[in-house]
Amino acid sequence: MNSIVYDIWLSLAVTPDSETFPRLLSEFSDSESIYRASDKQISAIVDPRSKDKDKLLDKDLERAKDVYDFCKKRGVGILTYFNDAFPDSLRQIPTPPVLLYYRGILPDFKNSFFAAVVGTRSLSKYGRKNAYNIAYDLAKAGTTVISGMALGIDSVALAAALTAGGTTVAVIGSGIDVCYPIQHKNLAREIVKKGCVFTEYAPGTRPERYNFPRRNRIISGLSSATLVIEGNKRSGALHTARHAIKQERPVYALPGNVESRNSEASNILLKNGAKILTSADDIIRDFSENYSKVLNPFALTTERRPKLEDVLTRYSVSAVSSEDDIFMSYNPRRVTKERQSSNVPSIQATEAPRTESAEEKTPDPKGFDAKTLKIYKKIPMGEDCLIESLVDSEFNLRDVMKALLKLEMGRFVTMLPGERVARNL
Repeated sequence: MNSIVYDIWLSLAVTPDSETFPRLLSEFSDSESIYRASDKQISAIVDPRSKDKDKLLDKDLERAKDVYDFCKKRGVGILTYFNDAFPDSLRQIPTPPVLLYYRGILPDFKNSFFAAVVGTRSLSKYGRKNAYNIAYDLAKAGTTVISGMALGIDSVALAAALTAGGTTVAVIGSGIDVCYPIQHKNLAREIVKKGCVFTEYAPGTRPERYNFPRRNRIISGLSSATLVIEGNKRSGALHTARHAIKQERPVYALPGNVESRNSEASNILLKNGAKILTSADDIIRDFSENYSKVLNPFALTTERRPKLEDVLTRYSVSAVSSEDDIFMSYNPRRVTKERQSSNVPSIQATEAPRTESAEEKTPDPKGFDAKTLKIYKKIPMGEDCLIESLVDSEFNLRDVMKALLKLEMGRFVTMLPGERVARNL
């Protein structure tokens, strides 16, 4: 039996970010010995209230074998805790993962400098600009940028690093075969050309909401420093920073407007000892001595960076700011609430009968190319649809995502959870 099958079995049996795996490591040296342990041995180690106990007592390897076969067939790499190539920085955290599934090229964990750049999905223009500038400059100076590939700050940082020619790592909260959000498939494909996408979740795992807080410990655990750009007091970025603090890794935070909710996370961290982040230079100066063979402070030049909007379009990145006219997103609930509060009659009650049919209603053709208009017309009126349903023999996913990004920027569509999209009527 291949030892990796036992590793997969163990990863399926223990809850991520729980005390189960560390407890087992205190008594056993590898996954096979855990598999072969008696019920009495397992019961003596694992918390009796944990659901992991019953899973560890189940010795059925069929699912683990299926996962192994899937990965072997699809070219998915598996990096286990018991493998010498497993990063020491991640091995040292309180609750390390049993294994990581990955696509792409494994970075040189021992001879690279990793920095996590994280932040809110509901970013501001200020946050978007700084995430782009800082991540771009960090990559130029030799940093491997790590993030979660989520909407907003995460994806802006990854796209910026790619544009600078740097290596990137994305840690996702779903199976390696489940891209979430779906609009970042193009971004993921670009990441694996020089870097990689990691996950501790088995293939087929859906992006459940509780997966993301758990994966945050891996983002900070792989990194020598964690940079928080924006987020409110309940933001996942703050959660990642807390993991970094627990792991005894330095945290940097971008100062923000004290009246802005997006600055809550940064200001909380700054009040509690985080370092001020104003540019990539703050990071490079702090680490250039210890990483002199990797980081190049002289690469932090004043050269002109590529235009942010062009980079977002190139990588099909969704980073909509509610305060920017160009990137303004439409919120139908907010509009309805505002209309009701101002006692303005609904449009349907005051408008004359329309002469234009619903199927003919399209954006102003002056602002969009024919391909974008065709894709827009495929979105049904009055209901949302799966983004995948817009892909056909004429338009591939890259075409669809580029068109939807343009339409979102123009406030003609809204990207919805569950990889769906709807027209803004």
